[in-house]
Amino acid sequence: MNAPPLPPRRSTAFTLVELLVVVGIIVLLIGLLFSSLGEFRRQAAQTACLSNQRQIALAAAAYASDNNGRLPCGRTAHLSYGSPPDFVNMWVDTAVAGGTIAGRETIKSLEAGVMWSYLGQNAAAYKSPQDPEDPTKRIRSYSLNSFVGSGERSYNNRCDDSWDFPHSDHPQTPTELKKRWYRMVTIAQIPQPSRTMYTISEEDRYGFNLDGFTITIHPSFNNPLFGEFIDTPATWNGSRVNMSYMDGSVEAADILYPSLVRQFNADADSHWVIEGGGRPAFKYLSDRMLPGYIRQALQ
Repeated sequence: MNAPPLPPRRSTAFTLVELLVVVGIIVLLIGLLFSSLGEFRRQAAQTACLSNQRQIALAAAAYASDNNGRLPCGRTAHLSYGSPPDFVNMWVDTAVAGGTIAGRETIKSLEAGVMWSYLGQNAAAYKSPQDPEDPTKRIRSYSLNSFVGSGERSYNNRCDDSWDFPHSDHPQTPTELKKRWYRMVTIAQIPQPSRTMYTISEEDRYGFNLDGFTITIHPSFNNPLFGEFIDTPATWNGSRVNMSYMDGSVEAADILYPSLVRQFNADADSHWVIEGGGRPAFKYLSDRMLPGYIRQALQ
């Protein structure tokens, strides 16, 4: 009896089309993985940066608790325009011997500041992991709000960096506010600590972050429709600006947009960058420099 014929054997090899489909899927998955890893790394660095800024805000509160409510000064040198010293309670002090070398800030400036011991003598707390600059060239990524804690020589003097706010000649400035100097050198003088910015990531092209972070928070008398940045926030975190508040809360504010970032990067050497149009970034930050004092109509 003859056995029935066996069915023909089917080939188990991939066809060229099938192979190309599999390779395409693998490439797509690898691309998605790397994209996810990149975003994960960015988020992790952002979190570490915000943690540093939270530590600085809490350290400032601890310092104030030990010093009759007096906050650290956001200036970066106890000498301003000569001698004797113009400022006290510097959070960092680049004017000490060895505080700068060849225009670069050194760790001696951090050690000379009143915040050093309150931050555990940890230089890493001053440097953002998102800061792309070599840490041997820039050791500090953060600045303090220049409108907070910068009174000259005593507890009672005015905020130092008000940049003539409110503008004495501006037509929108109420008469009762003209020539008025604000006092925000102690915790008790901060009317809205949860809304008052304390630290911010800054990239000052001067060589290091000189003095506090400031913007002209009144309308420009000559250009009332423009927002004037004396200092510019760092652009390391894409469209977001990392900052802390007086109460220790933190935020990565999504306020930057491509044309403004290009302008910051192009003009940052000048310490005077103008944001036109609706000036959303300027308004956002000016609302957080002296909340409780500044009226929205004056921004």
